[in-house]
Amino acid sequence: MEQSMFARMVRLGVPYVELDRQARARSSIASLYRFRYQNLGDLLPSSAFGAGNKGFKHEFQFVDVGEYNGQGESEPAPHYFQNLGEAEYVVAVYQFMLQMGYTASQVAILTTYNGQRALLRDVLARRCPDSLPRVSTVDQFQGQQSDIVLLSLVRTTRVGHIRDLRRMTTN
Repeated sequence: MEQSMFARMVRLGVPYVELDRQARARSSIASLYRFRYQNLGDLLPSSAFGAGNKGFKHEFQFVDVGEYNGQGESEPAPHYFQNLGEAEYVVAVYQFMLQMGYTASQVAILTTYNGQRALLRDVLARRCPDSLPRVSTVDQFQGQQSDIVLLSLVRTTRVGHIRDLRRMTTN
């Protein structure tokens, strides 16, 4: 089942239209997945997204969260990956965002593993019980959108789920 229904239909010759304009992301973020589409342009000018993200230097950032208390990722049950250090870091960023004036409804926290989703919910329940954002796996978030997405990739020893490029353009 490594091939989507859409890919199978294209392979069988069913006519399709390929995306050539996007309007869900800032141009700088869309540049991360522009290689997946021939001639992908922006439907809206960058100014349509307003000012940068309050409290942050960049429109998007990647952060390597090192080991936390001597541990990186863990697998308490088969295929149930967690990373406590990353969960704590993501929740700390979310708490900072609340202090900067963002609301829970503006933020979605996504992760690639159910184990990490459960861990994030536990940490959020302890640290921000009165202001919980949406917490979901990348696959469950398919077709949804959010003003701001915090993404926890979990894995530190291997690439894992995100090696599948189809997950890069989930929203």
